Amino acid sequence: MKILALGNSFSEDCTAYLEQMTEGALVRNLYIGGCSLERHAANLRGDVADYELQKDGRWIGERHVSANEILLSDAWDVITVQQVSQLSGMYETHGAHLAAVLAFLRALCPTACIVWNQTWAYATYSTHGGFVNYGGDRERMHEAIDATAHRVARENDLGIIETGRAIAYLRRKLTPDGTELCRDGFHLSFDYGRYAAAYTWAKYFALQVSDFVPTGADGTRIREIRDLLDNV
Repeated sequence: MKILALGNSFSEDCTAYLEQMTEGALVRNLYIGGCSLERHAANLRGDVADYELQKDGRWIGERHVSANEILLSDAWDVITVQQVSQLSGMYETHGAHLAAVLAFLRALCPTACIVWNQTWAYATYSTHGGFVNYGGDRERMHEAIDATAHRVARENDLGIIETGRAIAYLRRKLTPDGTELCRDGFHLSFDYGRYAAAYTWAKYFALQVSDFVPTGADGTRIREIRDLLDNV
């Protein structure tokens, strides 16, 4: 299965371990930090070479690329799309920008399945400037993202990877490193947060998962996370 994420640092978190922990998956991420749907749409219109192409969360190649170029470079089975984190719970920021992105994806990759990636709420202690959009309230942010993601997916006939729901569920059940699965208040921790996101993607795509354990993570805790997510 060939999976391409059109995203930002949040899709970087989701895809960093996905190829390493599964069998039969090729996973790439088109990365611009903080990239919104509006910017993706503009880049697709202009064929702008502004992206890092990533494998395992790291830039590969020697130059920036355009999304158009990469979309046409392979027979992608799946393309994931998402909104930038601070706007993910604000339905009014999607609209025409998402429509433009989807039109390009469907024209350039007509056989690919397009899937919405639901992002997650910030940690309670986050100092991210976009947290004010949700009154600095983690639960309010999660509820807004959850409602918006499902509405957007339904209205645009998209599948949805419920990454945000998975992170919210694990936060209620455990806090493995004392940082709510985050490393800085909004990006996922390298040990358990990124693993949980990748495992959620692997489950969605029905991929075989190996016994991969990220550097610095405890295998027992990883198994606990898997057991919890298997029973959501």
